[in-house]
Amino acid sequence: MKRVLLVEDDAADVELVTEAMERHAALIRLEHAASGEAAWRLLRDRALQGAGKLPACILLDMVMGAQDGVWLLGRMRQFARLRDVPVIVLSQRADAVARAREFPNVVGAMEKPAEDHERRRLVNAVLRLAGGMGVSA
Repeated sequence: MKRVLLVEDDAADVELVTEAMERHAALIRLEHAASGEAAWRLLRDRALQGAGKLPACILLDMVMGAQDGVWLLGRMRQFARLRDVPVIVLSQRADAVARAREFPNVVGAMEKPAEDHERRRLVNAVLRLAGGMGVSA
């Protein structure tokens, strides 16, 4: 089972993504961090434990508190074991997506999955990343 980390501070958006991933619970273990800082602590600790503990990918809200998505991406870039973990940005703000695309591990950007077709697109992207990664659960 592959880990996927959702970094999101809005409870309604967490619920939408969780519901979208439920059908694939046998393949994907969705974990949640409610802030960039909480995600950083989790990722740093997992990286120190070894590559097998890292998520196959990260779903990252770009607009949070002071430690937002750009802050987390910057921290990840500075840590060798984290700089290649693929990230899919979730945001409705074009400026936030543009800033995120400056980081080489950002492999995609999507609007927050409010509609059925957006949720399917997100799940398909996550399944592709999780299936193609050599990260163990």
